[in-house]
Amino acid sequence: MNTACQDNVNLTVGSAVLPLLEKMGVETIFGIPGVHTIEIYRGISRTSIRHITPRHEQGAGFMADGYARVSGKPGVCLVITGPGMTNILTAMAQARADSVPMLVISAVNPIFNDQNELGLLHELPDQGALVRQVAISSLTVTKSAELIPALKNSFTKMLSNRPGPVHIEIPTDIQKLLPDFNPEDANMAYEISEEQLDQSIIVNIADRLNEAKKPLMILGGGAQACNQYLSELIEIIGAQAITTINARGLLGGHPLCIPASPSLACVRQNILEADVVLAIGTEFGKTDFDLYGGGDFPPIEYLIRVDISEVQLTKNIKPNMTVQSSATKFCEQLLWEIKGRRFVPKKVIQPKVHTKKIREKCLNEIESKLRNPLDLILRLVNHFPEAILVGDSTQPIYAGNLYNNVKKAGNWFNSATGYGTLGYAIPSALGAKLASPISPVIGIIGDGGFQFTSSELMTASDESIPVVFIVWNNNGYKEIKDSMTMEGISPVGVTPKPPNFKLQAQSYDLPYYLVENRDDLIKIVTTALERNLPTIIEIHETTY
Repeated sequence: MNTACQDNVNLTVGSAVLPLLEKMGVETIFGIPGVHTIEIYRGISRTSIRHITPRHEQGAGFMADGYARVSGKPGVCLVITGPGMTNILTAMAQARADSVPMLVISAVNPIFNDQNELGLLHELPDQGALVRQVAISSLTVTKSAELIPALKNSFTKMLSNRPGPVHIEIPTDIQKLLPDFNPEDANMAYEISEEQLDQSIIVNIADRLNEAKKPLMILGGGAQACNQYLSELIEIIGAQAITTINARGLLGGHPLCIPASPSLACVRQNILEADVVLAIGTEFGKTDFDLYGGGDFPPIEYLIRVDISEVQLTKNIKPNMTVQSSATKFCEQLLWEIKGRRFVPKKVIQPKVHTKKIREKCLNEIESKLRNPLDLILRLVNHFPEAILVGDSTQPIYAGNLYNNVKKAGNWFNSATGYGTLGYAIPSALGAKLASPISPVIGIIGDGGFQFTSSELMTASDESIPVVFIVWNNNGYKEIKDSMTMEGISPVGVTPKPPNFKLQAQSYDLPYYLVENRDDLIKIVTTALERNLPTIIEIHETTY
């Protein structure tokens, strides 16, 4: 069909994919080769891209998720047709829920068949249609000339507006075509669209904040990138700032920051008392704002919502004013406006004293069964302020999502929000460490969730990725068991027997430690971090 350029004698459409991705800044990919993707792998020798081989495609997706959150770059995966694609969908759904940019490239069976369901290897009735239920976009490359536009389009879509997972499928017959382009000469620049801010809106918001007697800010995951402006803003405005789960670490230990869930009564009372609330980059989702399902979130006197997504601006809670913008651009322009006028600075001494009291109330409000798990989190946060803590759906993470004072933005993230997958922490922590090799990374996972993706410990061993994995062993799915009991349901299916973690560590050639006394926790974690090896640390709930 196509004729190759003279310089591309041994190049095909499939083998051009990775060289093109390298030109777009991709340094690491996660994938499991298969017969339908070997033509794409032909191109890896032309690049310096590092290939990480997980033990399951879901693990590949979770690794890409952790990599993207820490690096700020898209996580890229390469999977086979059919089962590879369906295996990674769970990870894509988690990324979609938390607005994480992820590119999944897959093969697909030849597109020029007269009909579907011919019994081909890895065949799905309509792979692209299935993926589009989860991904922001799913594109099929049907000829050589479509590959570069598909890559550019996908990068634009996953990085503009609200980020998320995108998918490109390349049929096995198209992969083997000769390309009509030279990857070395290809211009792989892509555009990231952004709304222009109306300065009159910024002026209006500045006026509102200036007049407010008790302004308040609520910061979501979308505000992570504007930390440099927020400290100055809250000081001038005299506003307390509540950080949601995916924003935890913003403002560090600033005395006006409340690092606690809006599901807590003491935080809700503070929201109720505010006369102006400025919410930046938060979806007001139930896992942050109504965790206990009471449906009694307090009315807000005057709400200003800022979000990069127009659709998100009016979901869950209706605002009085909306601003479609990236958090960084909005905060930059608002600070510029405030500093350029005679803004009346608020007295912040009293709000700082009040904030300290709220933090104490938050800690006292944590239910008794989560006190010990929270102690674990607070000890880790206080003794290892540079550590990235990656969590699964497990009790220490539930406790830390309610309250924790992690000091750096991006150093706290987990799967216990939104989609709420189990087995997230092990592979995602590996992705985080690959993205930031100099940062200590601690994965926190329950004994139940551990069994979903424990095979990825072999990836850690194989690739020498020094993550410390803390296993909170409460002999099953304790949170679900407690919920069943509370609802008058006889617990069933909630006590899967945990493995022998010491023998598990041995089988993966990893060091193992058992914390038998909470006072030994920091010493053991310190030792594990200093050894710089992937490590399992087990903690029995009953002895902590």
